[in-house]
Amino acid sequence: MKDLGTVIKELRKDKKLTQKELAEGICAQSMLSAIENNVYVPNANLLIKLATKLEVSLDQVSLATNFPISSKYNFNDKVDDLCNNHQYQELYDFLMQDKVLDNLKTSLQMQAYYYYLGVAQLQTNAISEAKQSLNLSLAEVNAKHPNTLGRLAYMAIGYVHSLENEKDLAEEYINKAFRNWDEFSYEENQNALYYLAALIYFKLNDYQDSTAYIADGIGFIAKHNSHYMLANCYFLLARLALVAHNDDERLEANRRKDLFTELYGENIFEEF
Repeated sequence: MKDLGTVIKELRKDKKLTQKELAEGICAQSMLSAIENNVYVPNANLLIKLATKLEVSLDQVSLATNFPISSKYNFNDKVDDLCNNHQYQELYDFLMQDKVLDNLKTSLQMQAYYYYLGVAQLQTNAISEAKQSLNLSLAEVNAKHPNTLGRLAYMAIGYVHSLENEKDLAEEYINKAFRNWDEFSYEENQNALYYLAALIYFKLNDYQDSTAYIADGIGFIAKHNSHYMLANCYFLLARLALVAHNDDERLEANRRKDLFTELYGENIFEEF
């Protein structure tokens, strides 16, 4: 499993930034070097600044592997490109083309199509339409034994309910997403489920449950020797630490540092 410093280094290289360019305006280059070599663990403020500059977003999640909407490779490649670059208006416009709709042949392609349409609508603030599309993606899903895409759709609907401050409904869809969880073989996209559950609770201001899901997610990622969603988990964990600190201004500096360490979870990170 990868250390935090390794994750930051890989993200920096993906963005084609030098250490000097990433550190500029945030910290000394020597400190960034120490972070990337796992000599120094950044505090919450520093990690958030680095993650922001690296464009790690709380609300925009790219799948490890996208699901096909068609037998035409160029259609699937187009969805890959638009999703991975978070171009959601362009994704919506592409999905609404007749040539895409005319090539939906199988139930799995229909499921993927309506899932991506719902995500595009959600990210362009068409909330009610997003719920309709996500529910359509679940039309032929076995509710007791959903596939990974179905679980992601349940979680996306839960996220919508969290934006509307509907905690009971949000939790209902989290539970649906994890129903009979141990019966399925591992797929890397499943890493996102823990992160999304944590994000839902974060939106609902339930920081304890959010932290618990992040901890479980990091353990799940470690168990499967993956790194997908790890940067997002670190970033959200730092945000949780800051919120916890701001909620209790009586904490002294050393207490705050201890709390951040606790939220990072030393027992979890030892196995990285």
